[in-house]
Amino acid sequence: MQREIEVKVLNIDPKEIEEKLVDLGADKISHEFQKNYTFVPEEGVFENGYLRIRETKFEDNGEKTLELTFKRVESDDQFRVNNEYTVNIDSVSMMIKILEELNIKIEYEGEKERISYSYKNQRFDIDIWDKNTYPHPYMEIEFSNKDKMDEIIDDLSLDKANITTASITELREKLNK
Repeated sequence: MQREIEVKVLNIDPKEIEEKLVDLGADKISHEFQKNYTFVPEEGVFENGYLRIRETKFEDNGEKTLELTFKRVESDDQFRVNNEYTVNIDSVSMMIKILEELNIKIEYEGEKERISYSYKNQRFDIDIWDKNTYPHPYMEIEFSNKDKMDEIIDDLSLDKANITTASITELREKLNK
């Protein structure tokens, strides 16, 4: 199991954020293109979590990965905490068939470009989804230490009003209201 402590920063300009990170001395981790499939049970939702298949192609080396992840979500006022259970798979179509047999269906699928950096041992993912999935770019910040949040926000001159713990599903729902 992997544990993530994260927030999203909305209303960003991806190029501007990337320039700030580079100017601060951040190290580029990867540039990737993903296809994500998010699933729900036929009757309802998963309690405190979600299931996802992710296909990732890394621009830097052409490597591809295919993973199935269940995220159990805990949130407080400042952070979203995900306990992630991930396995590598070798076929999206076969995994979808298995999930369908378990009465779990695709809620939505979407593609995104992700550019990732590391700065002060924290991870920064600049996410740009296809327009149908979510039309506004945002940045996820994964913290190794909750105490780093204020320092990172100050370093990047981020507006705290743009920080959220919402998931992509919650952002999509809010957009569609």
